Order: sequence, then C-alpha cells, then structure tokens
Amino acid sequence: MSTRKNYHGERDSCFFRLRSRAKLARLLFCSQAKLEDISSKSENLYFSFPQPKKSGGFRTINAPRDDLKAIQKRIADLLQRIIPPEFLFAPVSGRSYVDNAARHLGARAVRLLDIEDFFPSCTANRVIWFFRTRMECSPDVAAILRGLVTLNNCLPQGSPCSPILAYLCYVDMWERVDRLVQQAGCTLSVYADDLTISGLVVPESMIWEIKKTLRRYGHRYNLKKERSRIHRPTEITGVVLVRERLLLPNRQHKKMYEVREAIKKTNVAVIRDKLDKQLRGRRAQAMQVRSRAQRT
Repeated sequence: MSTRKNYHGERDSCFFRLRSRAKLARLLFCSQAKLEDISSKSENLYFSFPQPKKSGGFRTINAPRDDLKAIQKRIADLLQRIIPPEFLFAPVSGRSYVDNAARHLGARAVRLLDIEDFFPSCTANRVIWFFRTRMECSPDVAAILRGLVTLNNCLPQGSPCSPILAYLCYVDMWERVDRLVQQAGCTLSVYADDLTISGLVVPESMIWEIKKTLRRYGHRYNLKKERSRIHRPTEITGVVLVRERLLLPNRQHKKMYEVREAIKKTNVAVIRDKLDKQLRGRRAQAMQVRSRAQRT
C-alpha cells in the first residue's frame, strides 16, 4: 500500500455525512454564493479541444476554467485521501505505471482489458450515487458536487477530479471485479481504464463475468485492445514483463537513440535544449523501470 500518511477510510472523509452547503463551501475554499453559481452553470466553464490518440483518431479534452479547476483540484485532493485498494494504481499518489506492471511479476498467464471511452461512460447519476450512498451527503450537497464535477451528465476528460471519481463512483463495480479475480486465484491491477489480470491460469469464465459486470454498469470493453499472453513477454502500461523481469520496450530504446542522433546533428541552441529535455525525460523513465526491477 502507498505510504501516504494522511490516508483514511471513507467514513472519515471530509465529505462523509456532509449536509451543509456552507460547510461544503468552506471545505472547498470558496464562498457559498460562488459555489452555487458555478455548480448551476452549463456554459463558459470549460475550454474544449481535440487531442490525438496514440491508437489513432481524437478524444475531446474539456479543460475547466481556472476558478473551477481550483475547486476540482481541492475535491480531488480530499477524495484521494481515501485508502485505495491494493489493485488500484492510477490515480494513486506514490504508485506508478511501473508498479502496476510489477504487480504481475512471475505470472504465467496475463490478460489485458481496456474500458472504451471511460470518462464519458461515467455518469452524473453515479456521482450522485457516490455522494448520497457512500458518503451519505444531503441531496442538496450531492447536487452541488455533481454540478462541480460533471459536464453534459458525465465526467469530463480534462478535469483534475475525474480520474479519482471514475474509480470512486464505480467502487462497487471494482470491488465486484476484484472478488471475481481473487476467487479465480488471480491478481488484478487497475490503471485508469486499463485492467490487467494474471496468474498461473486466467480462466475464460472469470473474464466473461468481468465483462458482464462492466456492461452491467454501463461500460464497454475495447476488443481491439484486449490481449491474452501465456508464457510470452507482455507489455503492461508501457513496461515489458518477462516472467521475473521488467524491461523497457524496444521502441523506447529506439526513441532515445533517435533523440541522441538528432542532438548530434543540430547547432540550434533552442532545438538542442528541447531535445536534451526529451532525452532526460526518457532516461528518467528507463531508470524508473531498472530501479523497480532491481527491488523485486
């Protein structure tokens, strides 16, 4: 488990049994009037733009304006203090994509699943469910929080609090998935919308039950990104797992080589500085993988 010192249970959250709009405003460092004004608006709160996907096509990013972003950051910080389960790696402070892959070291079989259009599938009704049912907030407080964190009745991609809410608003779904995996004698990790299940054997019957659970909660799995590996190297969240080892993907070595060659060929200081920064970042990633592998 992450070593963050101020973790607590759900019932110890600042939001638990929060039934005063004035107290909510103080908790979010905002006046009650401004909070209610922002939560009731539907226009001019976000700047939308397309972002290319690695797999092709575009996703729509909805970036909140500065005052709303500050409130959302505060909500995210408070919610991320709730103790995360062992299987959750993003968004969890102190846990990385490398740790996510390392959870499956020694596995013989690995199955990779991906939830399609994850944030757009996380509905405002589930936000209300979380704050009313799990946090036991009053209806008016839950309604204000819904207005602060959703756009067009779903979690916007670009909001600081969408990642943690995408987990918490479906916590019962994730708990169900984890039980299915444990009952099959396997190991689960969740990194945002990526699910990895591993073990000596990964039963198809268990995978089918997981898929049915996701559909029951309104989520779709991406068949194009689904992978099954047995006794073969497996790439998990950008790290190659080879039974007892973690390795950097070959494409990352290739990119570092290309950046080094580009640095040799340029005499333009601005370009060289930009390339140096890229190379330092890629070397840091490589060091993170090597150092995590050495701790195992």
